[in-house]
Amino acid sequence: MKHLTTFIILFFTLVFSYNAAAKNTAAEAAVLNANNAIFLQLEQRKADLKTNPNVLSNIVKKQVVPFIDFAAMAKLTLGKHWKKATDTQRARFLKAYSTMLINSYAKNMLDYAGATMSVKSSISAGREGYETVRTLITPKGRAAVTANYDVRNKSGQWKAYNIEILGLNLITNFRTNFTREVSAKGLDALIIRLENNNKK
Repeated sequence: MKHLTTFIILFFTLVFSYNAAAKNTAAEAAVLNANNAIFLQLEQRKADLKTNPNVLSNIVKKQVVPFIDFAAMAKLTLGKHWKKATDTQRARFLKAYSTMLINSYAKNMLDYAGATMSVKSSISAGREGYETVRTLITPKGRAAVTANYDVRNKSGQWKAYNIEILGLNLITNFRTNFTREVSAKGLDALIIRLENNNKK
């Protein structure tokens, strides 16, 4: 569970800003500038974030949520079960899954206040407009970790849909767990569990 929390934190920090840097490709610049910008803002507003939940909520809603490709994440995570799902099931799963990720991020994001990121390299994901950006993240006062971001160019904007950290893949991990649960109890049961957990 600790790795999942780290996945979610680092995945969402990708999408705070989309300013370009001349020395980087567009995808690298999006990842690099986005992460460093939000790490800095968390450090600068650390006191406010601890005392006023609305500050954190506004950062997530206005700066993070619009730039995540939740639909692609949901589809990849459910895999074969997405194809079999009804429109209603897809909509409910997308909402529940997105809310779970956002809530997990919001609860733990302060751990990365003051962290820094550097881009190691980027490679094509095999399709035009898809890249994997390899980075090194150094949390304040802790050892650096590697994180590989899967991003795609959607209507001129680079959006995140997956992350791999410490050799563990966000989509693959959730897909394995969710597939096991859906096979045992059904998709509706998974959706209901996620919805109920989001209310806590």
